[in-house]
Amino acid sequence: MSYKIPPEIGAFLRWWGNGLLACLPGSLRRLFAEAPVRLILEIRGQDLCFLLEKNGECRELEQYPLQALPGDTLRQQIAALLADARQIILRLPAEQVLLKEVTLPLAAEANLRQVVGFEIDRLTPFSAGQIYYDLAVLERRQDLKRIKIRFVAVLRTLVDPLVTRLAELGVAADRVEVKGEGSGINLLPLEQRPDKSRFTRRLHWALAGLAAGLLVLAGVLPLWQQRSLVVELLPKVAAAQKQAEQILTLRSELENAIEASRFLFQKRKESILNIELLKELTAILPDATWVEQLEISGNEIRVRGQSPTASALLGLVEASKLFQNATFLSPITAGAAGKDRFYLSAQIAREP
Repeated sequence: MSYKIPPEIGAFLRWWGNGLLACLPGSLRRLFAEAPVRLILEIRGQDLCFLLEKNGECRELEQYPLQALPGDTLRQQIAALLADARQIILRLPAEQVLLKEVTLPLAAEANLRQVVGFEIDRLTPFSAGQIYYDLAVLERRQDLKRIKIRFVAVLRTLVDPLVTRLAELGVAADRVEVKGEGSGINLLPLEQRPDKSRFTRRLHWALAGLAAGLLVLAGVLPLWQQRSLVVELLPKVAAAQKQAEQILTLRSELENAIEASRFLFQKRKESILNIELLKELTAILPDATWVEQLEISGNEIRVRGQSPTASALLGLVEASKLFQNATFLSPITAGAAGKDRFYLSAQIAREP
């Protein structure tokens, strides 16, 4: 009776073996290195195509319609393939994703994913909760202090149903790639990547401890150098994060200032200046009229004075495009030199 190693145990042992191979010199590592075997599930229109990539060659296995994937039969075929496959890849067509090249300050590279996360609303028409995204560095320009990245995003409503359907068939994708974008992009978030069983995790820590001991024996100096490099980079990461927060604060202050200036401009546009009111009163009041008191309060103007034609003032004020609802606040009384005293008010109107 033969015993078959579970796929997840086999995948972990291959990963651990590759870690040990990395400690060997290049000449010996090439003798033991094994070409990766990947099971690729590629979306082609309304079909799901199964591809097996081994020794640099990609062989097409089967193709099924997405809406009618066979159940038990396909599950058995997949189980047989998983025994040899090191990775399971879900590959999307390029037309179903958003691809964009973005240029950022070089300092953003230390905390690149967080910086890009702040700009999701600007880079896409969607919010961060509606998409999965990943990025890859394309070019670094030290002279310009700029970095060019490849930004790739896909709607969650497209990926989640596919991942759920594959899970029903016993398949947990390790990666979600885009056709033609290489293996540097993985649109599958960390929380949806396959988790190892408890036994696998214990085995992982035990073998990782053994590997760590072997690495310490092989050479302490390289590890110390890497530790020093990490310690050196931590302040730079913190500085980049602080700089990103300062940029967001400045942008918020700038937006508030712009909004305040728009408000003042709008209020000025809607209001009539006092000098304009004085100019209009000077134009409409007769020459022999004397103004003794002028009050402007809110949307109302009050005028007290003397005029030989005081009774006609209401008509003159009402005829103005700047005033309306003119009325006398007190009766007209006789004054000196043949002039009548008046006290009137009017509402300040808006120009059409």
